[in-house]
Amino acid sequence: MSASRKTPKPDPASAAPREIELKLELASGAAEDLLAHPLLDKARPLPEQSGELHAVYFDTNDHALHREGISLRIRRRNGKATQTIKAEGPNKGIAMDRGEWETPVDDELDLSAAAGTPLEILVAEEALLGGIQPAFTVETSRKAFEIELDGALIEVALDRAKASGGNKAVTFSEVELELRQGDAGALFALARRLSEAAPLRLSTVAKSERGYRLLDKEALRPFRAEKVALSKDATCAEAFQVIARSCLAQMVQNEALVRLTQDPDALHQMRVGLRRLRAAISLFRNQLLTDSESAAIRDNLRWAGQALGTARDLDVFIERLRSMGDHAPEPSQMEEIERRRTEAYRDLLETLESCHFMDVILQTAAWIEAGAWMVSGEGRKSAQRRSARDFAAAELSRRFKRIRKLAKHLRDVGDEERHELRIRIKKLRYGTEFFTSLFTSGKAGKRRKTFSSLLEDLQENLGALNDLAVGGSLALYLPQVPPKQLKRQREKLLDKSEISLSALSQADPFWL
Repeated sequence: MSASRKTPKPDPASAAPREIELKLELASGAAEDLLAHPLLDKARPLPEQSGELHAVYFDTNDHALHREGISLRIRRRNGKATQTIKAEGPNKGIAMDRGEWETPVDDELDLSAAAGTPLEILVAEEALLGGIQPAFTVETSRKAFEIELDGALIEVALDRAKASGGNKAVTFSEVELELRQGDAGALFALARRLSEAAPLRLSTVAKSERGYRLLDKEALRPFRAEKVALSKDATCAEAFQVIARSCLAQMVQNEALVRLTQDPDALHQMRVGLRRLRAAISLFRNQLLTDSESAAIRDNLRWAGQALGTARDLDVFIERLRSMGDHAPEPSQMEEIERRRTEAYRDLLETLESCHFMDVILQTAAWIEAGAWMVSGEGRKSAQRRSARDFAAAELSRRFKRIRKLAKHLRDVGDEERHELRIRIKKLRYGTEFFTSLFTSGKAGKRRKTFSSLLEDLQENLGALNDLAVGGSLALYLPQVPPKQLKRQREKLLDKSEISLSALSQADPFWL
């Protein structure tokens, strides 16, 4: 199969069957506490959905289906087998929104059922078709219920599961909330209610993904921000939801990797996701997010950012020291810094495992989907319905104007003011990424590329200036730089920043 060809993703507006599901990790041993929650205690049991489930997932040796966002399985329960094809939707977020096609089978694949699904184009290739074989298994013990909440009908599945593949296995417990009727916001409301009884962690890891992680270490690579796709006629409320979902998904996906691997790149991308979300909130704050709940969310996310900071700062510092070659600190000093990093990660993991952190993420997800900011009120309805394109042009222009004004006094202001300028530039850069899909003419594309490049250069240079100014407790591990050399470094960075700021001030905004 050609690596450059992309399988068409299902159109969310089509008649294809959809699965809208929220997945939550459950701490081992907490199942009984969860079952005691009044909502589950009084829920209607679903014996036809419960029991022991045995699933075999199929793919090629090079995981061609997985690369295209497709899963193919046969699940057996009580002597009956069902083949299921699932395909990722175009907009990835916290709630899994996937196309789902089920077919009763006799324990064998029936690939004729791929007709009309995203799998059809793949199995049309004889070489690929002949290579589809069992890849891994998932054994699940399930208790299923049905709950009515806020006008929605939700199926709740409490699973104790084991994925096996490649001579490895992993056990896990999770709760799946699948929307049958109603609004997806009810999934998050139910998740928060259930978290009162047991610690629940928001998760984007499907059972199939756990199997692939056993087979392929590359499946554990950090998740970078995906391009945000906004429709040209999107409203402000719709645009904020799409952007915020993308940011939170990036944070949650990488959080799972940080807990599993302590990979510095995963922590970096987790922090990027959080910063993008905070930038999105800042961009839409005056337009949409003026209520007290939104203010509480901002405070919670600020706390979460601080919790990630120490470990990430030590990662960056160690990388900087290792790049110094012969000028690096003595081995005993490096050992001390590594020890501090180990302690920082231990503290970080304790935070990530805390009920408070889990609830902050759940609360944020629920707020994005069905927060008070979405309730229509005096003046709020028109703000929600405002064209996202018009809003983006006005907001980016306002922020750009402020940056150009501050840029005129770069050498005259103090270090704190320059740091504030860097933060403003970073938020404008994120805004540029968020709203790119609203301005797609050829001229806009060229202007955006130039604009983004200048913002990136400025952010890097002003960041280096801030590092020179701040120093901090780790500075004693760095070689002493003579004052004259330090001054030359500072002047060089100021010169480069001024050149970039001048070019930025004269650049044509891509959104006009």
